[in-house]
Amino acid sequence: MKYRKSALLSIAFLSVIATGISQANDYGQGQENFSNAIPLDNAQDRHSHWRAVGRLQVSKAKSGHCTASLIDSRNGSPDASGPAYILTSGHCFNENSLNISSDTPLDGHIDFDYFLGNMENTERYALKKLVRSTMRGADLAIIELDTPLQSLLDKGIEPLKISPQTPVKGMNLLIVGNPSGHENAPALRLSACPLDGAADLVENFYVFRAFLKHRCQGIARGSSGSPVLDRISNQIVGVLSTSTRGKWAENRCQVDAPCEVVNGQPVLAPDTSYSSPAIGLRSCFSQGQFNPLALDCSLQSTLNMTLTGNYRLKTFSRIGIDEQGAEVLPTWSWQFSLDMPKYRYKAVRTPTECESPHHYSNALDATNAVIDDPIGPDTGLHFLCIIGVDSAEQRPAGEMMNKPVIVAMEVAPAGPTRMPELKIERTADGDYKVTPHYSNPWLWVYAFKSGPADAVQCDDSQGYMREYVEVKTIRAAQLPIKLCSIVYEMGKQPSAPRTDLLLP
Repeated sequence: MKYRKSALLSIAFLSVIATGISQANDYGQGQENFSNAIPLDNAQDRHSHWRAVGRLQVSKAKSGHCTASLIDSRNGSPDASGPAYILTSGHCFNENSLNISSDTPLDGHIDFDYFLGNMENTERYALKKLVRSTMRGADLAIIELDTPLQSLLDKGIEPLKISPQTPVKGMNLLIVGNPSGHENAPALRLSACPLDGAADLVENFYVFRAFLKHRCQGIARGSSGSPVLDRISNQIVGVLSTSTRGKWAENRCQVDAPCEVVNGQPVLAPDTSYSSPAIGLRSCFSQGQFNPLALDCSLQSTLNMTLTGNYRLKTFSRIGIDEQGAEVLPTWSWQFSLDMPKYRYKAVRTPTECESPHHYSNALDATNAVIDDPIGPDTGLHFLCIIGVDSAEQRPAGEMMNKPVIVAMEVAPAGPTRMPELKIERTADGDYKVTPHYSNPWLWVYAFKSGPADAVQCDDSQGYMREYVEVKTIRAAQLPIKLCSIVYEMGKQPSAPRTDLLLP
């Protein structure tokens, strides 16, 4: 026990040095890094410093929940007459990867005092509006409650401060959230781990910048929006966003399987969670009011984009081969309009390069614009950076680099699409159950056709119908039958056909 106490004190001391905090104070109360998340009660007020973390119900119409925390918007001012603001993840409200949302009325609520055994005495507050939400580069949302901050202070609910310090690798973290899966013992849960560093991420349509990476335990649905805290100061350094827990490497960069950008290549780090950094949020408040026009505010809006034509967002393409055996590169085919008269763009291999004003194109008309440049020939991740300008003479400058629109595309080498993967089972009544295996981006959409064995040719591309089904049933009365199947990867390249003869 003496050794354990000494180790914890050493960790606290190192964290004090790393973060510049002068007074060591372990808010983790001895919780070991990487240990299982523990439920929190508030006996003897021992966890009262987390009364401001709550279970967030974003709307009456949604059954899922997130976690959010009341933040201190006063920035040292004694005046608490302004609104009460809570901080959570942007994806809890919308999934708009292109634009920043603001001033949207809400009808949900948040429950504070969400401790073990205290469900009948939680403090519930109605949401008033979504003040600002973004999935462009960050995953953050600020919500105003329908109650002033002073009323919560009068109840003894102390808001959490946003750290002014940039978190450093090795900093000891705490995550306080409300993960699902504990319906028999609902409560906030605490986990601890060190900060593993930062990474740029791609997840589906989203490109995230400098997200904090860590391997705290107990992360699950409902954890989104949890405050990531400096263990020594109890100040917010990040907001929990996404995780690779339980995901396969082949699904990297897809929904719920974020990949890191490493030298232009996608890499899935197993069992790793990521958080949107909170640095810059302090600047978004002035005298207790949200002020998105503040120069250093990380939620400052820069431009709005509208997709035009029949374009559908895509994140994956494959280099093709033409009839002469030459490679055919995919193109961006990006059709859009901006709320600014002109735009500039460039294609790069890392999101960091988008924030440099160098190598952007000449100014082009931002109404019904099309970027149709080829992508490649190098395989891996490619990024399209778009900024808005007021005139052809306006040059890219530092202030424009705050949250440019960044579009990601993974380019795979030329090659065949995987064959359809089907699980075919006979039921007790003689039917067949056909279960397609989906695995984006490689096994995206299936197409089938069927009929008498002597009349259906699987090699003939005519007659195939795409079916978005989890289970396809072939009735006993239809047997015998030939079942033909093909599968498309997300680049829309089809596989060779598969043939299955289903007998009575």
